Amino acid sequence: MNLTRSCLLSTGSLKHLDLSKNKLTGMIPAELGQLQDASVVLKSNDFKDNSAPLSLCMMSSVNEFDLANETAFCPLERNALSEIYDSAKGGEWTDGTNWKDEYAIFCDWKGVICDDGRNHVTKINLSNM
Repeated sequence: MNLTRSCLLSTGSLKHLDLSKNKLTGMIPAELGQLQDASVVLKSNDFKDNSAPLSLCMMSSVNEFDLANETAFCPLERNALSEIYDSAKGGEWTDGTNWKDEYAIFCDWKGVICDDGRNHVTKINLSNM
């Protein structure tokens, strides 16, 4: 049986994925966040873009993600904004541009205003959403 992305996601049999110390580069694939009840270990790689997919950081499907507490990969403010979105029924908003996008910088989410360095939220405006 070939080990393919769709096979891994559909069978739900993969419970531990350790890709640490492999000099992996590029972006962390969003599909890893869909691995049901799995542990995902990615430490000690060379990802060019430090932002991990939102679903992986929020551990929506996975049981464990070793970089979830690393703010360079999973910014605390992005995680908190995601929880606000869910609590405020963001799926029903008429315009939730970039909210819950796997890779969008939280400062680019509609209604989120950040400081000049684009590191911290200074204001949230959810009117007319």
